[in-house]
Amino acid sequence: MPATTEPVFDAASGAAAVPAFSPAERESFFDSIARHRRSARHLAAVALACAGVLALVVAALMSPLLYALTGLLLDLVNHVTPTPDLIRRITDGMSALIDHMDVVPLSRWLGVILVAAVPGLLLMSLAWHALGRAMREAMGGDALAAVTRPIDATSLAEQRFANVVAEMAMAAALPSPRVRIATSDAVNAVAFGADRGHASIVVTTALLASLDRAQAQGIAAHLVGSIANGDMRIGARYAGTLGMFGLIARLSTSFTDRAAARRFATLLRHALRSGASSADGVLAMQLTNPFEPEKDAAHAASGADDAPTWRTWLWMPLAGPLVISGFFGGLLCMVLLGPLLALSWRRRKYLADAIAVQLTRDPDALGAALGQLRGAPVAGAFGDWIAHLCVVPPGSSGAASILGGSAVPMAPSLDRRLAALGILGAQVAPRTTKAMPPWAWAILLPLGALVAGLLGMVVCGLLYVSIALSMLFTWLPAVLLHALLR
Repeated sequence: MPATTEPVFDAASGAAAVPAFSPAERESFFDSIARHRRSARHLAAVALACAGVLALVVAALMSPLLYALTGLLLDLVNHVTPTPDLIRRITDGMSALIDHMDVVPLSRWLGVILVAAVPGLLLMSLAWHALGRAMREAMGGDALAAVTRPIDATSLAEQRFANVVAEMAMAAALPSPRVRIATSDAVNAVAFGADRGHASIVVTTALLASLDRAQAQGIAAHLVGSIANGDMRIGARYAGTLGMFGLIARLSTSFTDRAAARRFATLLRHALRSGASSADGVLAMQLTNPFEPEKDAAHAASGADDAPTWRTWLWMPLAGPLVISGFFGGLLCMVLLGPLLALSWRRRKYLADAIAVQLTRDPDALGAALGQLRGAPVAGAFGDWIAHLCVVPPGSSGAASILGGSAVPMAPSLDRRLAALGILGAQVAPRTTKAMPPWAWAILLPLGALVAGLLGMVVCGLLYVSIALSMLFTWLPAVLLHALLR
């Protein structure tokens, strides 16, 4: 289908217009599911590779501090029992490499980087596992119990929706999700849970009031399709990946601000202790949006400025290994890793729509339901931490969500989703829109290349500054302490 087409619906009746797609433009839902699943996997693989490289670089930048602490600990133990002289071995080895840089092969440098990154990678793996577990705990708990209620057996619309959810779950060979109602003017629904066997679906009263049975079946099929496709587990994994770098980025404010240090300690305790994760997803939101301002009211009311204090100078040995490397990781996470994960998630929304067509065998069911949601308020019913799992994720780029901190919207627009459903046979008519003129591309492409080049220079500068500060404020004091202890 051409990329310059968008569907239109009759504004008065909400019914779809006569389709204008030729048979050659049609696509079966099997092909659509396979295509979107393949695209989502490819994008996720690229994002995973970027996350691995980014984690390797950040872990290597953290290595001077971690090896210095390990070496000094061995020096203390050496007073009781003989231990290896780790700091001297590292210093001698690096001196030999630097003195013969012109003859040292690239493979040797790569090996040194890998060895240097081992302690940092172990810590980051622990953080990734803990954050993923915390997100799953929040997803699996009764996070929305306070603002939702069970199905009212005397309400036809609510009972009908529960029935179609059970039908779609049976068609997908899944346990029937628990259905609850949220009293809200927002027109939306969400599926969340720890796994497929413990999933919940929450629908707002405003959405139920706007749908007939066929449209309710389309919405239920989309939510069940999202559950069947593992979106809850994958969303938690994405949150853990972004949160791992966000946790490190939060360190930069913790060293200079006592209130920020207390908040960071609370975040760390909730992340690492089983059962202590925040039920309302505050943990995930704070970590996956590491550059969001978080000054508390007491700090703002005190009128305290951000001038350097004794805490700043006390933590200078950590400036290179943790503060700058944390900022480096958070920056690349925001401009590279976050957009890649958002693009992968967009494919997953198309995939859930295609699975809904497979379950209902009626593309008009979901198409007509999404047509009803065009222009309707969709935000405000559910927490930002599960916004990405809604039928229509609120907002676009920069929206408050665990996947909304990048420049790429975490979900395609309704027009694009309706156009994709039109390819599957929904009664939608494409509307021709203006393509971007060549002169605009001629301006945007060089501008994008310039921005990418400047970003690369910033990244290289951060790496250089981080290494210089690590050697000056971390490794040099460690060598002096080592000489005294040995």
